[in-house]
Amino acid sequence: MKFRLALMVVALVGAGLVGKALQADDAKKEKEFACKCVVSGQDAKEESSVEYKGKKVYFCCDNCPAAFEKDPEKFATLAHHQFLVTGQMLQVACPFTGQPVNPDTVIDIEGASIGFCCEKCQAKAEAAENKIELCFADISKGYTLQTECPVSGKAVDITKVLEHDGQKVYFCCGNCPAAFKKDPSKYVDKLPQFAKAKKTG
Repeated sequence: MKFRLALMVVALVGAGLVGKALQADDAKKEKEFACKCVVSGQDAKEESSVEYKGKKVYFCCDNCPAAFEKDPEKFATLAHHQFLVTGQMLQVACPFTGQPVNPDTVIDIEGASIGFCCEKCQAKAEAAENKIELCFADISKGYTLQTECPVSGKAVDITKVLEHDGQKVYFCCGNCPAAFKKDPSKYVDKLPQFAKAKKTG
């Protein structure tokens, strides 16, 4: 009887621990997905999204996507910021100058870690009333929407880069650029920088 009671206690405690573990896991997932709806500014939900520039833009509810799709360019700057927060875009250089980032100049802009080439650029961003507008309206100098190597499909290393048709292409390692250069047409369709160029004509 005592043995059965002990087993029941262990089972209940175990169930409690499992429950806490599941809650902790859910909380971790919720914390990992932390970005703001580009329309309302409220917390966005992973299940509410639309595609924009080959990426996902997330919203707080089922109503906001319609407002976004009606005029995407109105929300483009906030979408760019959200891309960086959610890991769908990478910073590759100073957003103002296009020069390499100095690690000592990194600041947080509403959940996005942004670095600059120098203290002057850092100070410019810190002094701005609308930091998101200043740092994300134009993403051409400092960011890339390419997060995967076109050859391997792995995460890119922004130091492994070559230029093709006026666009920078990033790779996961030093071996993949050779395969890309051998037959670029085999890979360009996988790259968002060229998909954008085709759409804008």
